[in-house]
Amino acid sequence: MNASNIVENQAYFPDEQAKETAKDIKETLTLLEQFYDVPIVKFTDFSNQLSEKIITCDDSIVIENELTQYQQRCTEEKLYLYEDTFFDGVFNNDNNRIRFYAQFPIYSNNNTLMGLLIIASLAPKSLAGSQKDQFISFAQLLQTQINKSAKPSQETQSSKQNSSKRKNYIHIFSLAPVSFLIALVLCAFTAVLLYSLEKKELQNEYNQQTQQLRETLFNALERFDNQGLYISQKDLIVAGFLQSQSSYTKEQLNNLVQSQAVGNLTYKGYVVFDSEYNQLAFWSKNNFNLAAYGFKNWLSKFNNRSNKKTVEVFTVADTAFLVSEIKINNRSIYTITAFDLSKFLKSIIGKLNTQNYDIYISTPQFTLGKQGEVSPRVITHSISALSNRFPPTWRLHVQPIKKITPPITTKYSLFRLGFITFLVFISVYYFLRLPRRLHDELKQKNQLILNREKLFSSSINALPHGFAIFNSNEQPVITNDAFNQLFSKIHKQNNQLSYTKLISIAQQHNIINHYHEHNKLDNEHNQLIDIGFTDGKWITVLQRHTNFGGFVCYFRDDTEAHQKETLLADVLKKSKESNQLKEKFVTRLSQQLKAPLTSLKSIIEVSKKPMSSADLSKYISNISIVSEQLECVIQQLININKSKKWKLKLKVKPINLNKILNNISTILNKDVINKNVLINNNINDDISIISDEKLISQLILQLSSEFIGNSYKSKLTINTEVTKQDKKDFLNIHFSIDNLANSNDFYEQLREVVTNDTLNSNDDIDSSLEIKFFISVFKMLGGQKLDINERNKTTTISLCLLISVTKQPLLEALSPIVSDEIPVKQNVETAKTLLLVDDEPLVEIVIKAMLKNENIIIDYACNAIEAMLLVSQNNYDIILMDIVMPELSGTDAMLKIKKHVDSGTKIIAHTSNLDTDSKYVKLGFDDTLLKPVKQAVLIEKIGRFLQ
Repeated sequence: MNASNIVENQAYFPDEQAKETAKDIKETLTLLEQFYDVPIVKFTDFSNQLSEKIITCDDSIVIENELTQYQQRCTEEKLYLYEDTFFDGVFNNDNNRIRFYAQFPIYSNNNTLMGLLIIASLAPKSLAGSQKDQFISFAQLLQTQINKSAKPSQETQSSKQNSSKRKNYIHIFSLAPVSFLIALVLCAFTAVLLYSLEKKELQNEYNQQTQQLRETLFNALERFDNQGLYISQKDLIVAGFLQSQSSYTKEQLNNLVQSQAVGNLTYKGYVVFDSEYNQLAFWSKNNFNLAAYGFKNWLSKFNNRSNKKTVEVFTVADTAFLVSEIKINNRSIYTITAFDLSKFLKSIIGKLNTQNYDIYISTPQFTLGKQGEVSPRVITHSISALSNRFPPTWRLHVQPIKKITPPITTKYSLFRLGFITFLVFISVYYFLRLPRRLHDELKQKNQLILNREKLFSSSINALPHGFAIFNSNEQPVITNDAFNQLFSKIHKQNNQLSYTKLISIAQQHNIINHYHEHNKLDNEHNQLIDIGFTDGKWITVLQRHTNFGGFVCYFRDDTEAHQKETLLADVLKKSKESNQLKEKFVTRLSQQLKAPLTSLKSIIEVSKKPMSSADLSKYISNISIVSEQLECVIQQLININKSKKWKLKLKVKPINLNKILNNISTILNKDVINKNVLINNNINDDISIISDEKLISQLILQLSSEFIGNSYKSKLTINTEVTKQDKKDFLNIHFSIDNLANSNDFYEQLREVVTNDTLNSNDDIDSSLEIKFFISVFKMLGGQKLDINERNKTTTISLCLLISVTKQPLLEALSPIVSDEIPVKQNVETAKTLLLVDDEPLVEIVIKAMLKNENIIIDYACNAIEAMLLVSQNNYDIILMDIVMPELSGTDAMLKIKKHVDSGTKIIAHTSNLDTDSKYVKLGFDDTLLKPVKQAVLIEKIGRFLQ
């Protein structure tokens, strides 16, 4: 190496760290020796301070001298990166032991050559592509270990100081002579550099082709020797048989020989002789006369040779005869194996990847290739090697199909080089001659970039929601003010916390009380996360993973939407509770219907038999009573429906209170022997009460049913009396029962109404349907007072109703004080229900006008929140949903509604987007209706779902 490239000792390796660095180098060399299984590993330090070596073979002095020779050769040829395999001696001395050598340069921090990493072996070796990369990795590891403890040189430090002081006067280089001179120098430098690079590239390509040729020869020679060894090993099997048998027949030996040789395509024959040249075994192919070659004379010449070897090979034409001598128990056994050299060569070529090379075997008699015998002139421009298994006169040749030529620079390369250097000259001269205004323009553009970065930062900070970008280590790279404000309590201590650590600390300090990660979306790249803060904030995080290993988080403040969703959940919960009460109410009505229906069935059975006129009148009277009982029960359902639609009307007429109480008692008393309801009517028979008969029946029946249904083996006592106060008549009804269940929802809600004194309030009572119905009927009948008394285990509820009392029956014409309700256009029992959701009120008018004759009841909601409240309280057959609405979109509302309604409700997307027919169906809608809608299309689509 050049002396100028050698690093000074004191400049890079302080004494206090030299021992530690040497230890690291030794460990790296040990790993290198174990990884490649080579006996020679060395690091040459040009400063002679950190040189280390591992040589595990004999004659280390000879090995060291050879390494020095290889290193000098690489220095002379300027080969810093070198790897080669030698089959013959590289130098004049043929006794060189090293057959493989590879080196890699080690550079300092300032890119100065400071040493070499060397590996070598005594046997030919080749490094595969991955092994070469590993060798470079070991060199880089060694370079890192050395440079981490090196001191920066004084030259490097001074250059940094000078560069900081140096001023760049661009206008000086804009002068024409200076620009021309600089461009000319750079042009010449570029020409030299490109010429050197091209020459080096051609030389590398030539070296690579030569190395591949040597590797192919090495692999073919190894396969050639292995095949020869395989042929020789057959003789050992025969010798083992002869040695193991005390006696044997020629037929046995013949069978053994045939079994060993018949399966190989290259064999032509095989003969076994004893020491007297008597034939013991013989096998030959049908078309090959093995006995015609006079083997006994061959064996005699073989024994009489002065330089006789254990194995000799004789060749006749393309057939090789391998003669072997095997000594067994002080006697010799001779074997002669005849095999086809052409097929032998083809079997070797067939197991190698030699598509770019031809392989030949040359002997003193002939030269064979894969096509048969060829002329010796054919194998020019090839490399050859000797075999360890066959005679030294035999050589294995490998010839490249495309001739490997030394690197030569062509006229085209020179022309291309001149053209490139000319372009470099023009470019450098042009840019050096740019006026000062161009530099000002660059400065302005640079300022523009800085302004854009400032604008980007201000735009990020202007986002109302938190935004942050995290790298692959979850460290924050970019954050905005909203994100920093969100975690301000934690950022006061450390603003570079990882995402996982940030969330963990927030949970430990009770800043976050809810954290839930949803399933990943869009091919495992996006994820939704819900975060709840203790101060009431609710954040939805969209976490999107990027290709560089990090992720982007968008923290959206969904506090208001979460509160609405929580409110909706409470409404849904109350709705479910209301539905349970409805089911209980229906169950109670079905039980009340059993008594009159049973009586009616009995009357029908009796009426089938012949009867007198008196019996007929009696049964007709019984039928009338049963009809009144059925009407009393059924009227509850009718009145409840009317009370919901604000159509409950008062119909006043004279009533027989005693008859009403008896009917209720009959309905509720299922067992005649053990009555559950006792009636004490303290009103004189000559007094007539003027009120609504059906509503009074419903009021008494509902309250009685609730008490009976929530008590165990208890009797209900109903006491009635008429009192007079301030010239007004009042009907007092007292309900008394023992052991009323504490879990009675109806009673608890009624007691809360009485306790809070909300009975006479005009506001809507927040309670169940039964309570609302009871209070509305109570008010319709002129309810004045409602008291609840609890004494021991007895509970008493007292009702006070304003009535009129007369001793004379009223005229028929005076009974209907208030007319019946106005009939509606739709048949309520068979009509279908539709909910229209749209933030434009005009759409409601249009849709209702189009469907006015379709027997469909239409409810309207102006936004998605109101729609979800209506759905929680009512069942709809169809929901016509607008997509673009304030606060919550129609798609989000559809997804939330689908969670809480049965599959019978169909939701149709009502949108003006023409390209969304399939889009909204994929999102979950049942169909799509385009705006503005036509009446025929609307009726056809709705009718399809209502069939």
